[in-house]
Amino acid sequence: MIQFTCLLFPVAIALQFLDTPAVRFLYETDNRLTFFPLILPFPVLLWRNMRIYTEERYRMMHDFYGAFHVSVRQRYRLRFLVCMVLAVLAILLEIRLFTLYHDRCTAISSGNSHPASLYVPYRYDNGNDPVQEGVYRIVDEKGRIGYADEHGNTLVEPRFAFGFPFENGKAKVTDTGELEEVPGSDGEYHYWESDDWYYIDRKGQRIE
Repeated sequence: MIQFTCLLFPVAIALQFLDTPAVRFLYETDNRLTFFPLILPFPVLLWRNMRIYTEERYRMMHDFYGAFHVSVRQRYRLRFLVCMVLAVLAILLEIRLFTLYHDRCTAISSGNSHPASLYVPYRYDNGNDPVQEGVYRIVDEKGRIGYADEHGNTLVEPRFAFGFPFENGKAKVTDTGELEEVPGSDGEYHYWESDDWYYIDRKGQRIE
């Protein structure tokens, strides 16, 4: 189990750094078999260890460690417990990482933004704001606009009255204004009216 955990750990971390096209490719290749190759090493490792750790080898190891002083055996016992605790923590972390990856696959396949953000996505065209340049808009309970990356990490805390999606590394935002109805749309379409627009970068800093 420890060997299998160590084998999956770098895979779980690497999946978090895949960009959206790579995640979409893996998911759409065959979402039922995406994780099947990751499960294969477990029976291989199980068979290998059963071949190595036979009853005879167990008796040899038992006699070997039995010859040690009590204090030495206690030290080995403590090392074993530490390894088991670390293995359990690693398993819990892997479960969390694979869950995040699965949520991201589900979000991408459904066309929604990643759901892990602390804030809800901004509603756009009867759906969640689409990811553009790895960023999507988020909104807080007061209706202020902010930005999060495709992993759901908040890049810019919601503080703007309104903001447009990122384009060429910058976003057009404003701290003032009001929502206006597009004439002749019967209340279906709206736009934000403001006299104080400016641009920000991905850190939320004002740029020219």
